[in-house]
Amino acid sequence: MAAEAVSFEVARARGVALLDAPRPLLVVSDFDGTLSAIDPDPLGARIEPLGRVALRRLTRIAALRPDQLRVFVLSGRSALDVASRVRVGGLHYLGNHGLEGGPLPARARAERLAVALDEQLLSYVAPARELGRAVYERLGRPAWLYVEEKGPAVAFHFRAAPDQDLARSQIESAVLAAQPAITAHGLVRMDGRKVIEFRPAEAGGKGRAAERLLDREKPGAVISLGDDVSDAEAFTAIAARRATGEVAASFCVAVHGALETPPAVLEAADIVLPTPHHAARLLSAIGHEFQRRLAPELPWMAGRGAARVKAHEARGRQ
Repeated sequence: MAAEAVSFEVARARGVALLDAPRPLLVVSDFDGTLSAIDPDPLGARIEPLGRVALRRLTRIAALRPDQLRVFVLSGRSALDVASRVRVGGLHYLGNHGLEGGPLPARARAERLAVALDEQLLSYVAPARELGRAVYERLGRPAWLYVEEKGPAVAFHFRAAPDQDLARSQIESAVLAAQPAITAHGLVRMDGRKVIEFRPAEAGGKGRAAERLLDREKPGAVISLGDDVSDAEAFTAIAARRATGEVAASFCVAVHGALETPPAVLEAADIVLPTPHHAARLLSAIGHEFQRRLAPELPWMAGRGAARVKAHEARGRQ
């Protein structure tokens, strides 16, 4: 059954209800289309201001009470790229659909993120880079094509193309010419919204990343937010753990992207929110309630950070 679009008040109530479940609560959010509005230029994506403030609040709670809360951003971008756009210290960044990542120290610049990559995937770095450059050259270096090199993976973004169907066809034809090399190196295709990606077959996507997170963090409850097919894989993995009782409660939130939201996302999610701003408001509401319940243990709650969040929340309701 497809997820329903609900009022923000309903979404807030369901999100806050996770705080009544066993701890820790695991928060996992995508970036593009979820924390940031979709931009025709992949380099132009910017996080919702309230989303950044909400993540800062959540990570400050998690730093003091890791037994209560864990917070991750899980993106298709490289870990360094998404960290440079979110710019929240104390947060765990997982890039390349979970193939790489690490924690950014509190109050540290994104450049200080120490990115760990499974050594077994290093052999894919050169083939992925070669594929990206071969396709780019074969297509004549079009201005509409953004080739994102991501270590052992490569992604072809064509959102900026004047004719996106034609662009997809041209990319597919260029890739087809390199198909023997792709097969030989074990790269497999994964489609997203206006992007075609090739990555190691053994790596899996966000579904496998979510499973690894659940195995490692052993949360009592999970909230996951996303907007693309890879996020649907994560939603499905989380729902499976809920069905077996390994996770007591979960809440998977699809963020609607104009008319682009893939059916798989709507099928796997629990609810749909209309914009990244609404997703930011939901994270802010959860952080605010978490902070209220832990008030005696969080001496900073009356400081300027709390006042800034309240100001953003007030503007968001206008």
